[in-house]
Amino acid sequence: MTIPSEEGFPDEASPAGTSGTGDIPFELHVDDLDDASWRADLTGLLALGCLSGWFDWCGHRIAIRTLTTDEELIVAQLIREYEGGLGSAKAYATATAGICVESIDHQPMPVPLGEHPNKPYQWALQRFNYARRWYPPTIDAIFDAFLQLEIRQKAVIAGLGKASSQGESATPGLSASSA
Repeated sequence: MTIPSEEGFPDEASPAGTSGTGDIPFELHVDDLDDASWRADLTGLLALGCLSGWFDWCGHRIAIRTLTTDEELIVAQLIREYEGGLGSAKAYATATAGICVESIDHQPMPVPLGEHPNKPYQWALQRFNYARRWYPPTIDAIFDAFLQLEIRQKAVIAGLGKASSQGESATPGLSASSA
């Protein structure tokens, strides 16, 4: 058995998965927004902010999406036992990764066959437990992609707000100056 020379190991300043410049070792592909879905009366608010995308990670295609408010609250519940400890950040990243992943290699994430009336969020617990079996580099890659998707979500929402305020006048009776 031979021991590799020190030249074969990456230096501590540049992890093996990156180029040493802090770049993320994958490209997140964001699906186009369906203009009609978020513009629909009232129900458009339900779709506003929903973005999905995919990225290739170590030979696997991982599809992710942004979380709803309910799902963000579920993440908070799932990690309750880890709060205040050293595992808090890792539990948050793992729960978020487990819930935001829609599919891996075009195979949907596992879900329970039926919901128990006393455990309506069993699917989220199952996804969290499934994601806990992944190794940290995979969780980190998924969480990094999720954060990129959230940044894109904020930019899109900000852009939509600017576009609507430039092209439309204020609704009568709702301005701050009306008394």
